[in-house]
Amino acid sequence: MAFGRIPERDPLLGVEVSVRTGSGMGEVEPRELLEEAERQLQAGEYAAAERAVRRVLEVAPDSAVARSKLGVALAQQGRLDEAIAEFSAALSLHPAYAPAYSNLGNAYREKGMRTEALAAYERAVAIDPDYWIAHQNLGILYKQMGRVGDAVEHFKKATRLSVRRPPGAMAQTRRGCLPPAGALLTGAVVLAALRSLLR
Repeated sequence: MAFGRIPERDPLLGVEVSVRTGSGMGEVEPRELLEEAERQLQAGEYAAAERAVRRVLEVAPDSAVARSKLGVALAQQGRLDEAIAEFSAALSLHPAYAPAYSNLGNAYREKGMRTEALAAYERAVAIDPDYWIAHQNLGILYKQMGRVGDAVEHFKKATRLSVRRPPGAMAQTRRGCLPPAGALLTGAVVLAALRSLLR
């Protein structure tokens, strides 16, 4: 059976994915499964999201987006080593995929691997200097490391970048990503964190 390769853009993350058709998946398309997995991730149904993404990977094993989403589902289930492997696989497929680096940093941070987390976050902001989530994650990690000045700098960047986004863009940016290190911080919460750091 021949598989046609169709370049598509993931409507949720806006990066190119390669999807193979003619796989016998029935009427469900890989893009629909990615969207289903995203809904399940947002609803906290991580095992169901994992199953949906694994179905996509059966026909599109070279999808960096699907690998990263699988990593998110695994990390949310506490399977950090498997998540790190999937984020790394996503990055081998798409080395300039900043969300995968940020997710990788979160997984490393959760494992207490601060040096590796720092390198992953720094790579994410090097790739996409406007990726506010990576700046936020860097700020949180720097604060944990006692580097308050660096933390404040990145919290300020995250705040500036997040408030510049059009309405609805922040929610779309978050899709398929691990929550920021600790918890999702809105602009107001980031400002409160900055104030407490400066006291």
